[in-house]
Amino acid sequence: MKSDDWLIRRAFLLSAWGPSPDSSNELKDIEQEVRSARRDGGLVAEVNSAKAAGEIAYALAADLAHVVRSEGETRARAWINDRTSLVDPRIEGHLLDQLKKAIRRREIDDLRREQARQSSKVQVALVDGRHPNSLRLQEPSTDWNIYIDETGRIFDESARQLSAADRTVGKVVALAVPARVVLEPLGDFHATDNMVEQVDNVVQRVLDASVGILGVSVQSDAARNNSWIGHVLHLIRWTLLQLPVPEGAGDCQIHIHIEKRGQFDQWTDLKVVREALAGEMAAQDPSRFANIKLKIEFIGKDHPMNGYVDAVAYTWGSPLPASKDRLERSQLRGHCLVDADEVSLHHLYLALSQHGPLAPLDWYTLCAAAASEPLDSFLSRSLESLGQELQQHPAQWQGYIDEVQVRLRSKRYVLSELRHAIAWLQRFAGTTQVLPAILQLQLSSSNLALANHQGDVSPERIAACIGLVKDLHDEAPDLACEAILRMASALTNNFEFGKLDHVIDEWLDYPVAVAGLLNYGKLQSSRGQSLAFQGKAHEALPFFDLAIASFERLSDPAQAERESHQTNVYRLIALIDDAFRHDAPGESSELVQLALSEIVQYFDSRNPEEISRQLAASRQDERFAHHLWLRALVYFPNEMALARESYVQEMAQWQDGRDHPWPLVHAYRGWLLHDAGHSEAARQRFEQAISACEDASHGSTLMWMSQVLRLLVLALGFPEDAERDALVQRDELRKLLPAAPHAALSVFAACAAGPPMARAELLSHIDACLPFNFH
Repeated sequence: MKSDDWLIRRAFLLSAWGPSPDSSNELKDIEQEVRSARRDGGLVAEVNSAKAAGEIAYALAADLAHVVRSEGETRARAWINDRTSLVDPRIEGHLLDQLKKAIRRREIDDLRREQARQSSKVQVALVDGRHPNSLRLQEPSTDWNIYIDETGRIFDESARQLSAADRTVGKVVALAVPARVVLEPLGDFHATDNMVEQVDNVVQRVLDASVGILGVSVQSDAARNNSWIGHVLHLIRWTLLQLPVPEGAGDCQIHIHIEKRGQFDQWTDLKVVREALAGEMAAQDPSRFANIKLKIEFIGKDHPMNGYVDAVAYTWGSPLPASKDRLERSQLRGHCLVDADEVSLHHLYLALSQHGPLAPLDWYTLCAAAASEPLDSFLSRSLESLGQELQQHPAQWQGYIDEVQVRLRSKRYVLSELRHAIAWLQRFAGTTQVLPAILQLQLSSSNLALANHQGDVSPERIAACIGLVKDLHDEAPDLACEAILRMASALTNNFEFGKLDHVIDEWLDYPVAVAGLLNYGKLQSSRGQSLAFQGKAHEALPFFDLAIASFERLSDPAQAERESHQTNVYRLIALIDDAFRHDAPGESSELVQLALSEIVQYFDSRNPEEISRQLAASRQDERFAHHLWLRALVYFPNEMALARESYVQEMAQWQDGRDHPWPLVHAYRGWLLHDAGHSEAARQRFEQAISACEDASHGSTLMWMSQVLRLLVLALGFPEDAERDALVQRDELRKLLPAAPHAALSVFAACAAGPPMARAELLSHIDACLPFNFH
């Protein structure tokens, strides 16, 4: 039970801080407490007096803020003396405290105005489009510390009437730190009291650590609470459900630290909340939380670890340009911080506890989410349980089939998510349920597409598609055509260029309406790619032009632009190859100038140095254009000298990834660094490129690419430490990729071990081993 003095003091402060839903609720609790039979009757009058004094203090504080801004500190102190000499001393103390804070804020604001043009320096690299601090993707642990802080001040339903950019909209953030990760204690750090550089440093430490971040806005559809503590509990529940805890690991220690706010402080008893949450988690996910040991406490703002989550929350909620820039550079929003307009999965987590079949839309959303999650995640294992329960609800299976078919017809799907959903349906079909042939084709075709993305080669997948294409040629020509295009791409990964040229030509002879305009343009592009891979870049160019013309006729401007841009990348790579093969050594031919002119035009005719600076900090969605630009920088060093220099100067801004063509981006960066004299940095980039190619999730085509890059490294003067292992891998690749240019690779290996080669000779070897956009 709180003391009388505490209740009186608290009533004054709540009133002095101004009206809000939280303070109103707490004042009602205090009134109920003081009117109880256990209290002295005189306490009611004292609390009411404190409230009245607080309301006066709040009104005077608003006037004081104006005086500080317009007349300065000296006049403000005199103003306080004039108005408080005959009133409650608590009011004077509150106003002096507010004056101190106002002066500090003004000092900080003055410094920030001086840094108005200063941008954030934080940086982070997505891996395959995923944020390294995504909570669901952290390494599992049985010992976690979770720190929670908020930004904004409105946590009730009225926040829904505000703009998402309004700084007063409440947001809560959780920082999950496994026991194996040690963050340096910050002491009494508050982001709002520090400069851009200091906040950058703290946020960068978080981004660099193996820690998870999850934040939710009170405007989120799933966040239906009317109080700050309600939103905090909502975040805790969601954080626990997604927390990476190994299955069947025994005891699980989770310590949750919440920055105190209002009536909730280190003396608040959270035993009931703790036991309720522990029970709920154990019931929903017993394989992880059967032996959960949950501890929840409130901590002060001076806690040595609170500054980390405070800096993240501040970055999300602050309207300052530097904070917005930091939020953009950190890439936290949309990956770790969930805004109101992001799709929330929380209702699915809760629906899983109802032990019944999900509605088709919810089921598909769950499949889509699980497609990008680890196999042992809560969502993935819950989806597995749903499949087993489906045997008790056979009619539901057909409902899920209908959901997929509607998405197919309306083109509302992401390929990897669709594949995951169809594979699930196939896996959990009952003995009397058969996946429709159209969905079988879509599954086989999407499996091919994903294998192509990873550089994998599977004759079995191609064979499975061929029969379905023949059966569905007339029923679903668009799907059949898509499958053929993916088979052609798969054969490209097997270095079997042109094997389906006759089939592509047959489809090109059909009326455009048979395949559809989009697929027809892709057929033209595929024919051009085949020629380019076969070393016929000049002959490929007209097919790329035809494809772009087809795409420009699409009714959806966004799709037309997207397809045209991608095909234009193919076209410009072929143009580079054509110019390079016809270029006289030491001269800048008309073909080279034409190629570079069109590449610059592709980037909106900007200055080449500006293009380099912009692409240096580009991310996943610009990786293909990025690769194109670096290819031009490496191929034409004399013509692009200034642009090469600008790109290398922005090395601190370089972003990373592991899927194609990131390994080539890393390799070209290494080459540019080598040419600029940064040998050690170049070595690291080459190692990164080779490591990305040899990732276990990648197929034999990327493994072949790694062999070529190893020889490039050797030819550039870096000793090859693992030549014996490389020879073993090359022997293995003879079996996996019999159609690959093994003779050209052997010639390159012999030359790479010999005297230094001229750039043109080196590029010729690479082109012979990795034709067209394989390099």
